[in-house]
Amino acid sequence: MDGITRRDFTAASLGVAAFGQLASAPAAHAGDAASPQAREGTSLDIQRIGIITPTSGLPAVSVSPVISLATIHGGLVYLCGVTADAAKLGDVRDQTRQVLERIDRLLARAGTSKSKMLSAQVWLSDMSLFTDHNEAWNAWVDPNNPPVRACLQSPALWRPGMLVEIMATAAL
Repeated sequence: MDGITRRDFTAASLGVAAFGQLASAPAAHAGDAASPQAREGTSLDIQRIGIITPTSGLPAVSVSPVISLATIHGGLVYLCGVTADAAKLGDVRDQTRQVLERIDRLLARAGTSKSKMLSAQVWLSDMSLFTDHNEAWNAWVDPNNPPVRACLQSPALWRPGMLVEIMATAAL
């Protein structure tokens, strides 16, 4: 990490293009990545993919939060916390595979892929699941372009039976 200063880290955390052209990349418009207009726009453009609205009667929560599944801004794609399908819960390997397939689909909708992932935050309900989770992760991740990653324990994810949740950021 020679040549990287504290100022570089501060600039990167603020979204400044200290590490190449990421922050100056033109914004993409979700669902229209192939059109010329998709690459036009200002750096202040924000595109949102899959806005979720409140629903009542979910077993684990009374009302779902209003969130975007993905947000695109400044040449970056931010994904919400992604979990497995609540109707198809399995062991941590199964859930991790489901989550990673969902991440692939969200990144594709945003016009990017796992090879451009910059970071991932993983929450496991129990750290004893770490090895099994990593087996599924390692089979999926691009070994030539792995993101930085943190893995933390969260004993109570949003719904009983959920074992893993992953939030990610990628470049366009």
